[in-house]
Amino acid sequence: MAESNLGCGPLTIKYLVFIFNFIFFLSGIILIAVGVVAQVFFSSYLQFFDGKFETPAIGIIILGTVILIVSFFGCCGAKKENVCMLRTFSLLMVVVLLCEIAAGITVAVMRPQVEELVKNNMDKTMDQYGSPKNLVTKTWDDLQKNYHCCGTDNYTEWENTTYGKNVTGVPDSCCKIISEGCGNNIFSLNKTEAIFTDGCYTALNDSAMRNIGAIIGGAIALALLQMVGVWMSHCLVRAVKERYEIL
Repeated sequence: MAESNLGCGPLTIKYLVFIFNFIFFLSGIILIAVGVVAQVFFSSYLQFFDGKFETPAIGIIILGTVILIVSFFGCCGAKKENVCMLRTFSLLMVVVLLCEIAAGITVAVMRPQVEELVKNNMDKTMDQYGSPKNLVTKTWDDLQKNYHCCGTDNYTEWENTTYGKNVTGVPDSCCKIISEGCGNNIFSLNKTEAIFTDGCYTALNDSAMRNIGAIIGGAIALALLQMVGVWMSHCLVRAVKERYEIL
């Protein structure tokens, strides 16, 4: 087999492209998993995020699926040394890369707006807390139990809510040791040592940013991997064309 003028044999490039696409295939699976985790996280607190991050999470799952398909083109193109499939692979890779850049810019632009939206929704839904069957009640209880917090900024905010006025206290989910009625009369008896006093907004926001940070970090690593893949497939196309020209 003839050597290409790139200083790298066609067979070597072929195997490199194949190995790259296997890694790319695995990254697609990882991306789908990350999207599912993000979807579960943001849908768990849908009352606060108002669906703003559900679409990007679903988009990540779709992107991971597309990557699986794209990697198939790359593997087949490399194995068969098919110039058309390799070019299709490169084109799809560039399209995916542009979509990732667009998604990254969208998330960066949306972030301050979403943070303000979450804060406002948390403040607003506190006054809707009460009925055990209410989705708002369940969301707040899950949040306060999971993050060991109470209220949006701190526990005293419950004092001005309908629920807080009725029980002169906070929801039972604020208690360090949860039992029925453990949050009652917290304000009248000043039993703050029995409850978590820090607010939930900071904890929820930090957790959301960690999820977003992981997504962005993964997207950057994936983008670099994609650029390498485009370059290698281009090398293989040139090598294959040169070989047939020689033959």
